[in-house]
Amino acid sequence: MPDAFGRYAKREYERRWLLPALPEGLDPERPWALITDHYLDGTRFRVRERLAINTGDVVWKLTHKFPERDGANDRVVITNNYLMRDEYDRFRRLPGRAVVKNRWLLEHEGAQYGIDVFLHALTGLIIAEREFATHDALLASPAPPFDGVDVTDRTEFTGGALAGRSFGDLRAILNAVRSP
Repeated sequence: MPDAFGRYAKREYERRWLLPALPEGLDPERPWALITDHYLDGTRFRVRERLAINTGDVVWKLTHKFPERDGANDRVVITNNYLMRDEYDRFRRLPGRAVVKNRWLLEHEGAQYGIDVFLHALTGLIIAEREFATHDALLASPAPPFDGVDVTDRTEFTGGALAGRSFGDLRAILNAVRSP
């Protein structure tokens, strides 16, 4: 990793798919977690609260995430700082835009997918994602076990771009992506 990113940053290799529905086998009433992301205006930072539904465990973190280079949406550099509740609350008060979603975890042939069902203004949007150990592994990965359109290269489907938007705002983009 280039020294410019620092020793605390790591690379993340990720693919995303736009889904028409929650994949079969997942109970729509039992998500793994409720996630609230607050993207801080004018920055590449977000604060996240992740509530694990089954255990009630809560994690708060400040994340800095950006493409490794322009147009490389499948390769990002990420740093995470874990926060105490009062620290999270301070960051949360800064101006920003929110995204709220339920997340399911789907295991298939040794691969784990995060399935995000967006809430509030983005109700109706479902995106799956999968992380890979290397970029080569991402490029060699098989098709996922569900129907979906690969939107990895579409910046409109990154968390920061979705924050503050509504399903209606995305309608033209969704129609274009779903019917190429």
